[in-house]
Order: sequence, then C-alpha cells, then structure tokens
Amino acid sequence: MQFKLFVVSLACIIASTAPAVRAAEGDVFRATRVYHTVIKQSPFLVTSTTTVTWTQGPSVTDAAATTTVPVSVATAPPEA
Repeated sequence: MQFKLFVVSLACIIASTAPAVRAAEGDVFRATRVYHTVIKQSPFLVTSTTTVTWTQGPSVTDAAATTTVPVSVATAPPEA
C-alpha cells in the first residue's frame, strides 16, 4: 500500500514540475493515428495511418464567456 502511494506521489511531483508547452501563433502541429484495417485481399489485416495537420491561430471563442441563453419550452393547451 505504501509503495503504491509512493509511486502515485512521485508521478504527481514529476507531472507538476514539467514545463508547460505553449504554442506560438503560426506553429504547425501534426497528429498521426495508427490503426488496423481489414481488407479483402491477402494479408487481410493491414496497418493504416491517418495524419491530421493544423496551424496554431487565434481562438474564435471566448474561453471566459459565462453568459447563458434562456430557453423556454412552449406547451400545447390540453385537449378538451
């Protein structure tokens, strides 16, 4: 039990001391997804990849916005 607590505590300390990664405007990022795909020809199971590329830019949403839009639901009058 103490060993698990030690490992978790050590992981938290290491994670909290890691420097935050900040992206500058115009930085290009790529993410590659690797997955297995079944096909109709031999070898039948192949590895495929998908790459997504995007550029860092200004946000189009306000992260600090706290306004809410009131929603009203209209109900039909009871039938006689």
